[in-house]
Amino acid sequence: MSIHNTLSYFFLQIMVLTFLFLPGSAQGDPSRKLQSEIETRQEQLSKHKRAIERLSQQEREVYSKLAKAEDRVDEISLILTSREDELAGIVAREAETVAEFEKLSRETNATRKELTALLGNIWPIFLESQGKGLAELMQWSDLDREMTWLRAIYRQVEETYSLLQVQSAELSASLASLQKLKDEFQAGLSQVNNTKNQLLNEKLGFLKDLQEIRAQKLADEEMIAEIIDVIDSLDYQLSVATHKEFETLKGHLIWPARGRLVSSYNPSNDPPHNGLSISLEENSTVQAISWGKVMHNNTLRGFGRVVILLHGEDYYTLYAYLSESSLQIGQEVEKGEVIGRSGYYPQIDNHGIYFELRFKQKAINPIPWLEKS
Repeated sequence: MSIHNTLSYFFLQIMVLTFLFLPGSAQGDPSRKLQSEIETRQEQLSKHKRAIERLSQQEREVYSKLAKAEDRVDEISLILTSREDELAGIVAREAETVAEFEKLSRETNATRKELTALLGNIWPIFLESQGKGLAELMQWSDLDREMTWLRAIYRQVEETYSLLQVQSAELSASLASLQKLKDEFQAGLSQVNNTKNQLLNEKLGFLKDLQEIRAQKLADEEMIAEIIDVIDSLDYQLSVATHKEFETLKGHLIWPARGRLVSSYNPSNDPPHNGLSISLEENSTVQAISWGKVMHNNTLRGFGRVVILLHGEDYYTLYAYLSESSLQIGQEVEKGEVIGRSGYYPQIDNHGIYFELRFKQKAINPIPWLEKS
């Protein structure tokens, strides 16, 4: 009997044992645990969604405060610009007044010198007029003219000096007023600048708050995405655990091991190759491609140690050339559970496994059923 016929006959025996040993389908009952896990994840999902809603509300409030602060900063900046322009005008007026005051001071000093010189010249003339003899007193008209001239000069001197004093006093008052106005403007500018600095600090605080809120939102959104992925996966597992419809898993089954595919499914080959030959490192782990129940774990002539799993609906998987396996007949295994380790595979002259997927007694191509690597 060929190896191919040996496997077909062997599977016929396994199918008979299945009906004797396993009246029902190979279903475990992980659904309660999965449902509990889904509910826990959904609670986490709701918690993070509520957190995002709160953060979004906080974000809107902080953004509104930030917008108001920015508008106020703009208003203060305009006020500062206007005040600075006004202060520049006051400073310019002050400089002009100072220059005018200095000019007047110079003119006052020059006039004072001229008046002093003039008075110095007039005084001898006055004294001379006072010392005239009686003969000269007869010329009243000349004396009257001299006295009139002297009084006019004195009056002009007094008026000029008084005018200079008034102008000097006015300029001094103007300078004092300008200085007071400048001080007031500078104090106002200082106050406005302080207000602007406070607003800028508030703005920086709002920006920091926004940054922290958005970072937290991003973290929650990423967490929500992860939780949704987990829930989707758990829902899928729950569906599998509840219904155990093996056919729905087509294209999603994991590979029995990660190694080099030496030979693929080729039933038309001579002799036929009804499964996959995978080259592996010695003692590499071999895993169940899906949930199932152990129907066989023993050596089989020409195939070394062989483990056969029943997946329900008359679907079986076979794992041959194992070096060891501790599974018990009737034991239920889950997807990805280790079922043994790779042994020596004579046909490929290396360590590895031979893997088959069968529906009832017929081998089928496992490639469309396995996830794309």
